[in-house]
Amino acid sequence: MVKRVLGVLTVFMALAMLLFVPLAGATTTYTTTIQVVDSHNQPVASASVYVYYLNGTLITSGTTTTAGYAQFSLANGTYLVFVKGSQVYYFALIKVAGTTTAVINATKMHYVNITSVPVTASFTLRPDHTNVTISLNTNATVYGDKNATIVFPTSFFSFPYEYKLSSVKNATTTVSTGTIFANLTGANQVVTATYTQSVAFTNPIFLAIIGFIVLLIIVGAVYAGSHAIYNASHQFVRRANAEAKRFVRSVGEEDKERKHYVSRED
Repeated sequence: MVKRVLGVLTVFMALAMLLFVPLAGATTTYTTTIQVVDSHNQPVASASVYVYYLNGTLITSGTTTTAGYAQFSLANGTYLVFVKGSQVYYFALIKVAGTTTAVINATKMHYVNITSVPVTASFTLRPDHTNVTISLNTNATVYGDKNATIVFPTSFFSFPYEYKLSSVKNATTTVSTGTIFANLTGANQVVTATYTQSVAFTNPIFLAIIGFIVLLIIVGAVYAGSHAIYNASHQFVRRANAEAKRFVRSVGEEDKERKHYVSRED
């Protein structure tokens, strides 16, 4: 009897652990409302909103309403929010503590205008105090509530040219490595990357494209040549058949004439 009671208690405790352990380990989330306001104090509508952990992991994303709002379910903590408008971008760190409303207001931020010459280039932007890396293209204006590091590629290929980084500069600094610091907590800034252009004869992509074009030319020439040979052979066969028919007719006519002559002699 005692063993049976102990067995029932053991099963009961196991079931209780299965029921309550997941609940104890579950993360509580809260409704977090984010409003985005542009530099003219107007709501930013239909913009993509991305929420990241500070370690760089994307958690969730959404789209702002016509009033510039987007809602998410987030646990307590600090997050980076990045907003992608039309050539204008916004980022800010928000702190969630229960049900939270956070306003990303460009009128209270500085911006960096990021350009490249003589061609559009990609770059990455990493806000301070985070490992979030955001890939964008010039020309772009980015509003932020923290400083950021901007990194340009040292070279890239755009057929038929290769572009190599010459310099990146802002109002006070010029670098050649492609990495520059944007002090958005201080003032508005302009960052410009300058590239030199050259025909990329030795670039593997360029060589592959040229090889493909040459291959197309060869295939076209082979096709044109084979088509010409086919036409010539076809015409030759037609002429040969015509000549053969003409020869047969002439032999037949000569045979008829010979028979007619022989019959007259008889």
